[in-house]
Amino acid sequence: MREVDRPRVVACPYCKATDRDGEARTLSAAAGVLSVTWHAARCPHLAADRILASVPGK
Repeated sequence: MREVDRPRVVACPYCKATDRDGEARTLSAAAGVLSVTWHAARCPHLAADRILASVPGK
């Protein structure tokens, strides 16, 4: 069995939050790679991610 790779940590391009100072995170998986993007609590990108995650079929 293959060991699962560690997720790739990404700083938000808008609020510049990282895993050290971010308060919230979003996950994405593409081409077998898991990415974790950190956001400040009031980041508009986090709000958009939450809206998109709640829409069925998107």
